[in-house]
Amino acid sequence: MITSEKKRFHMRLDVRGALTNWKKSELRGMFKRDDGKTMSADEAKAILLDELSKGHNFIPIGTCDNFDHKEHGCMGHSVEKKPEGH
Repeated sequence: MITSEKKRFHMRLDVRGALTNWKKSELRGMFKRDDGKTMSADEAKAILLDELSKGHNFIPIGTCDNFDHKEHGCMGHSVEKKPEGH
């Protein structure tokens, strides 16, 4: 359905694409541990494999409360219209 409503969309990461195409150097530092230190490439790969095992084809980049992990990614967020003259 086409609508004139303005929406904002968060970016997504294609999990399988990252696992297939990214080098170890690109995976290194992708995620942070609870203590704030960045994860190694092997740790990041394990996280991505875990996401695939959950059936998640996509993961959000950032926080998104309207996310479809299987087919679409961010489903969009309405943008408030500014009053005229502002």
